[in-house]
Amino acid sequence: MFGRTSQKLGTASVRMPESEWICKPNAFTPLVDETTFGEAQRLLLGRTINKSDEELLTALRSLLARQGRLSYRLIAETPEMPSPSSYRGRFGSLRRAYELIGYGCPEDFGPIDLRRRTQALREQLIGKIEAIFPSEVSIVRRGGRWRSLLRLESGLIVSVVISHSIGTESKGLTWQINPIAHEQLYITLLALLDGTNSIVQEMLLFPNIDRQKRFHVTRDNVWLKRGLSLKCTSRLLDAVRTISECKR
Repeated sequence: MFGRTSQKLGTASVRMPESEWICKPNAFTPLVDETTFGEAQRLLLGRTINKSDEELLTALRSLLARQGRLSYRLIAETPEMPSPSSYRGRFGSLRRAYELIGYGCPEDFGPIDLRRRTQALREQLIGKIEAIFPSEVSIVRRGGRWRSLLRLESGLIVSVVISHSIGTESKGLTWQINPIAHEQLYITLLALLDGTNSIVQEMLLFPNIDRQKRFHVTRDNVWLKRGLSLKCTSRLLDAVRTISECKR
């Protein structure tokens, strides 16, 4: 078999399509029979490493069409699907793969899928902030299990925490706040969700989250009042500058 690669003088070697290879069938006595060889080739071509980005995304679309939803566990437990780690390695995160097929908006998740709905709202808010300040704010995405962060032009990092509500509007809402250990020293934008946990009701900016464990706050909570209320997303940079100066 010849012609699998081609190289012109002074250039890098290029892999040629199989249709252009020069082959001579039965040139020597094979070590395995043709049926076994064909099956081995089929299995090799089916490996995730040999699949294109679009093939991986098509598999996600098919799973979504069959199940009506996507999740880490669902992908991992479906035999014909590439593993969740394959999607992380190829696209940076499962969330990014979801975005590429148009899945991941808050309305895609039902009431019982609160964690994923909250994650989607967080990504939506981060994307909105980047769109408002395209030259002054960028999104830091490490991929894997690392959360997205905001990086300002000055180098400051801003953590974004979404807090879902418990209870009802009529009886007064309570918000659950989950501190992120490795983000606790960053300036933090805390977004409080409404009673349906479908939209951001209020945003506050804190110098940092000074708690180690999950805690709950109500509207009149002293801890909550230490935050700088952010009436409009477009005022974020001004608020960050104010908080940053107070931290010095």
